[in-house]
This record gives sequence, structure tokens and C-alpha cells, in this order.
Amino acid sequence: MKRDDFVFAIGFDGNKAIVDKRSRSRFAKLDTRSLADEGLFRAAYRSAVYDSDRNAAEYVLEKFNAVSPVKYGKSTDLDKVFGVQPPSDDITGIRAI
Repeated sequence: MKRDDFVFAIGFDGNKAIVDKRSRSRFAKLDTRSLADEGLFRAAYRSAVYDSDRNAAEYVLEKFNAVSPVKYGKSTDLDKVFGVQPPSDDITGIRAI
């Protein structure tokens, strides 16, 4: 699965990822930190997970905690908050909507 598809996936249908094509086309060029700076926390966190970048995940956590009424202690807490799992080889296609 390509990075942009993973970052902007909004759900799954069997072995296909459902991707937000409008957000993907508008924000795909942004790196993890830029996505977080734009307030796109879920996409930013998914980007950090895709890249296995712990420092970027901590940055997203810091930015998210600055605006969230609930403060989280670890970046991995965002896995549950945003429903994020590492990329899977089981996903064989995408559907952009």
C-alpha cells in the first residue's frame, strides 16, 4: 500500500482501503510534521506509523495534546484514539471516494 493511500485511508471494505481522495490530492505532499501543524492529526499519526518514525509520532502527540481536552501520555495511545494499525499486506486494493 502506498504511503498516501495509507495516510488518507478512512476505512476498509474487505481487502480494499477506502481513501479520501480529496484530502489525498490536497495534502499528500505534506510530511508528518506539516500534517500535524495543519491540524490533520489522524493523517499525521498514520504517516508516522507508516514511516515507523517514533519522533514524528511524539510530535503528533504533542500537537494533539495541545488542542485536546484529554491529554495522552504515550504516542501509542493514539493507535486507539484514531483506530490506526500498521500497514498490512492483506490490503490489495484501494477505492478512492
